Amino acid sequence: MKCRICHNEDNNSVFSTREMMFGFRDTFTYIECVLCGTVQISEIPSNIGKYYPSDYYSYTQNKSDSFSFKDWRKGKVFQYYYGKKTIIGFLLAAFSSKPPLWMKKDYFDLNHKILDVGSGSGKLLLEMKRGGFKYLTGADPFINANIQYESGVTIFKKAFTTIDEKFDCVMFHHSFEHMDNPEEIFKHLFNTLTDNGFALIRIPVADSFSYKKYHENWVNLDPPRHYYLHTDKSIEILAKKTGLKIMDKFRDANQFQFYGSELYKNNIPLEDYNKGLYPDYFSKSQIRAFRNEAKKLNKINEGDWACYYLRKNK
Repeated sequence: MKCRICHNEDNNSVFSTREMMFGFRDTFTYIECVLCGTVQISEIPSNIGKYYPSDYYSYTQNKSDSFSFKDWRKGKVFQYYYGKKTIIGFLLAAFSSKPPLWMKKDYFDLNHKILDVGSGSGKLLLEMKRGGFKYLTGADPFINANIQYESGVTIFKKAFTTIDEKFDCVMFHHSFEHMDNPEEIFKHLFNTLTDNGFALIRIPVADSFSYKKYHENWVNLDPPRHYYLHTDKSIEILAKKTGLKIMDKFRDANQFQFYGSELYKNNIPLEDYNKGLYPDYFSKSQIRAFRNEAKKLNKINEGDWACYYLRKNK
């Protein structure tokens, strides 16, 4: 049972876990590396498409350029934070939520040429377009066909490794863990970035409190869709192998790590809960406690979602 990241094959542990998002309950084997901590699927199923049904969450977004007043307001706030200063933006920013934690002002620019890998139907890119970002492209091999929005946002039905353009920013928002051969992905990432470009990788990570607590019932293990659950150490190994370096890293997990894992521990599929079949399963005070615990864990680098900013190691 050799680790495919650091290649250690001594004393690695093996365990079984079940698909519980949709409630298939099919069993899969995962390996945990004793050296780099990576948790990885033993064998990718040949029928992986079964586990990405048409109602998979990233493909069910509204495929439209139309937007509400709330979208317009969020766009003005984005523009204000990322370089297009206006009085309206200033006033709205004073009374609105800030952009998400992962969207750091030190990195993002409205004029950047941006690629979102694993974009689904492009909801995030449309939000960024309304916020003043000009050059936005998505890529996802699992969508039905290419999507061309009137606003200029384009989503290609293709794998990242077939992209031959260069970008100032390449983003992986909870998509990198779905990809086989992460070292090859990092190599292609190096070639896809402009000389001063950066990558943003947001992923669930195994060096976290929730994985240790819930293990095979950890919601973000998500078998078999998640091939690799990385750690700070494994991302550092991949970066060094491929000419990249980590510029910044932090945790941005939320309460999902707790309520999702509690559902799985009690044999309840996530989709059943999302459909309202268990409306009173968690009290408001429980969800609030989960949220507060997530914030505390992020501060001590134990949250189960991580953000990594990378550049070429010049």
